[in-house]
Amino acid sequence: MATPMPGRITSRCALLSLLLSACTLACNSAPSDLRPWKASDHDHTANPNAEQVQVTDAGSGASPHGLDDVTIVAWQQNCTTCHGPLGRGDGPQAQVVRATDLSRPDWQASVTDEGIAATIRQGRGRMPSFNLPDATVARLVALIRMLDLNKMQARAPAAADSGRANAPAAHAPAPAAPKKVGR
Repeated sequence: MATPMPGRITSRCALLSLLLSACTLACNSAPSDLRPWKASDHDHTANPNAEQVQVTDAGSGASPHGLDDVTIVAWQQNCTTCHGPLGRGDGPQAQVVRATDLSRPDWQASVTDEGIAATIRQGRGRMPSFNLPDATVARLVALIRMLDLNKMQARAPAAADSGRANAPAAHAPAPAAPKKVGR
């Protein structure tokens, strides 16, 4: 087989460059259904545009504890760095900022829901303020209330007992055979 001469374009290179240029030109064209962005496009909750989907309150009764994906993500992105995944003040930044253990029963008893919401909105000490929607703040307060160790410990035995009551007796002894009376 003959070695291609340097400086000459082979048919493979020509075909490859032709395909790449065709793809580049195709990717640069705007879609036919794209319309210009307007500031009113983001006013969808109070005044939806005809081309937008109405946004409803995602947490209204959809989950058993009033929590939804937005609340969980807000917790993970804003709170776990300091308070930890279970609110015990053991996040990676907890020692630096001296994060509160939100699961302590004495702390839970010492704060009101309004106080927790105000702290989330305004911050306190080294905790920054978070500009979150009211519904998300309310659900974060509910999540923080669920972290109370007294309530968790009280629910654990009840859940275990109800699980045992509903579970089939897999290892229960077989009933004894009736005793023969007489001969």
